[in-house]
Amino acid sequence: MIRVSPLGDAVAVNSKLPENEPFVRVGRITKPHGIKGELKVQPYGEPADFSHFPEIRLGSESAPDSSLYKVMGQRPQAKTVLVVLAGICDRNGAELIIGRELWVAEKHLPALAEDEFYWHELVGLRVIVEGGRELGKVTAIFATGGHDVLVVHGSGREYLIPARHEFMLDTDHQAGVLTVADVPGLFDLND
Repeated sequence: MIRVSPLGDAVAVNSKLPENEPFVRVGRITKPHGIKGELKVQPYGEPADFSHFPEIRLGSESAPDSSLYKVMGQRPQAKTVLVVLAGICDRNGAELIIGRELWVAEKHLPALAEDEFYWHELVGLRVIVEGGRELGKVTAIFATGGHDVLVVHGSGREYLIPARHEFMLDTDHQAGVLTVADVPGLFDLND
């Protein structure tokens, strides 16, 4: 089974950083928790475990800032994560960054099994049906109760393709191509 982990878009950062590495959105600060600067974060992936992230950049939906915060602590709380960042030591400081996105270096993401992908690895790939017909590009992915769904746009049409092993046959990141199965009727709905 293919598990697609929903993390945000990867962005290469070109500001005053020591290296030019991609960063990925992993969550959004929703509110302070308590009075000591702890932050309640809505994670963009499952499970909600930030223990792999030694440092975090804050930013907007489109890019991280250049400021780097050391992660001093993290713990799950229901479907959120409580995070303590160095330099944010009281409720007032935490309130100033409500709504900010949390970004981590892509190299800190947990390794996935061979048949697993992060969402940001699939968005932007060209989608070709086995046999050669090009449908368009993956523009988004959304989660449903049973499985994730790829949203593909091309030639003025939208295709919804289940992100499951039986539909996703091959992913060639070098060529930027995702090959999908030619399932009778799946693509006819939009033709």
